[in-house]
Amino acid sequence: MKALCIGILFFLFSFAMGEEGYWPRSYYVKAGMGLMVSKGDMNERHINIKDTAGVKGEIHPPAIEFLAMPDFTIGANIAQFSLALNFQYWNTTQILAAFPDDSHEADMRIWRLGFEFTYNLFWPDFFQIGLGLGYSYTNLKTDNSLYFKDYVGSTQMTGSAVGFIANMHYFITDHIAMVPSIKIYENWFRSVYNSRTGNCDFDPYIWQTFVLASVSIQYQF
Repeated sequence: MKALCIGILFFLFSFAMGEEGYWPRSYYVKAGMGLMVSKGDMNERHINIKDTAGVKGEIHPPAIEFLAMPDFTIGANIAQFSLALNFQYWNTTQILAAFPDDSHEADMRIWRLGFEFTYNLFWPDFFQIGLGLGYSYTNLKTDNSLYFKDYVGSTQMTGSAVGFIANMHYFITDHIAMVPSIKIYENWFRSVYNSRTGNCDFDPYIWQTFVLASVSIQYQF
């Protein structure tokens, strides 16, 4: 899936380098702040795990519910189509899931890299509505989330997601636009890494829905 998305982006960028008159293009950078809400397996259960000696342990993932985080994008417009590379990174403290109470908290670092493709209705007007799809890679590192009887350590979960994107562009000038957006991503976390057991695959996958609502300022050139 990742290779397919990269291939599609490469093809469209290459195609756009053809006739400038027929495929007018521009480039942009965008920065903003958003609020992310999340719900899924990580909010409800822990994961059982064994080390190489057969000793049983538990992973208690961060029960992410609300999270404020920055939202950065670089991209290109090819006529009414937009191709973008999106990035988010943040450190926060989250409650760990599947404990009897909410007293267990841990520091968490999240970063996400995504490819986005949108179609802009009403292009090239000063007001446009974008609808599209995205694919992203997510990494979650959480301190003190791995519990063995004689050991407490950190975990690092990795996964992928596909999503739906909707946004609005309101151009204040020819180059500057305000862009509110909402992104709904369905994530599947495939594996977890920790110093006790190394890399372990999840069976079944850990599923988690992320919804990010953000407001950004875009500079287009």
